[in-house]
Amino acid sequence: MGRFKGKKKKSNLIIYIGLFLISMAFSIKYLYDENLIKNDTLVDILINDNLGSFKNNINDVDFLLKYALNIDLEKEAKVEVPIENREEESVTEQLGINEPIVYIYNTHQDEKYQSAYLEPYNINTTVFMASKMLKEYLENLGVGVIVEENSVSEKLNSLNLKYGSSYKVTRMFLESAKENNPSLKFFIDLHRDSSKYENTTTEIDGESYAKVLFVIGLDNASYANNLALAEKLKSKVEEFNESLSRGILQKSGKGVNGVYNQDFDSNTILIEVGGQYNNIGEVNNTLKILADILASYIKENLNG
Repeated sequence: MGRFKGKKKKSNLIIYIGLFLISMAFSIKYLYDENLIKNDTLVDILINDNLGSFKNNINDVDFLLKYALNIDLEKEAKVEVPIENREEESVTEQLGINEPIVYIYNTHQDEKYQSAYLEPYNINTTVFMASKMLKEYLENLGVGVIVEENSVSEKLNSLNLKYGSSYKVTRMFLESAKENNPSLKFFIDLHRDSSKYENTTTEIDGESYAKVLFVIGLDNASYANNLALAEKLKSKVEEFNESLSRGILQKSGKGVNGVYNQDFDSNTILIEVGGQYNNIGEVNNTLKILADILASYIKENLNG
């Protein structure tokens, strides 16, 4: 009798899994038909491939960008920023090295953007995903980049630290990255804001963009160097379009970090792209521009 019950439970489990896969397939087909998912490949994988293959791919950022979100990382139609005297050589060719010079990390890795159509499938569009996108755009411009892959939350847990100690963890990551990659010269902590949608969004030539905000900690004794970097990048953002910039936020005193690891290097910068109500498409539009601006600045300051 017990054996019969075991077989019945197993049979029910198989039925439930089958119904789950069928419902998922129909859901994805609906999203595709409504033009919310714009690539045939993801639909084919979900409907025709096995669940194991799907689970292996679904948490891969590059897979999601290419197939689920229709993000064009190849930059076939690159947006040109109006900056004079662009060099033809890549940054790494000018430096005479083939090593990374930009390190992108996220002190608050789990900060999310809007992803209403993908949340039912546990797919979150985060600042970590934005970092991967920025990396691709910079590399397309010849800039060698490393994105920090280690988990801040896991490191916090392993050290029995609270969320408020996130900057301590990313300081460890910064030091390790620099030690392992002495060629690194620029350090970008990518965030998103928690402000209202109208504060973090602008429209340029009919396209919606997530605005850019630079944050400087005044409790860093040498903050003036970091501020000078922020001012130069802000100027380049506004050269493209003034409405894309939210300016520079200078923070210090009780209740804020006030340093943001910017004492690590004068070329350490905290950049907020958009806010919690921006979608990944708006963020993507901005990252294309930001990559051009960063590459231009780096080319102008190779020996800095």
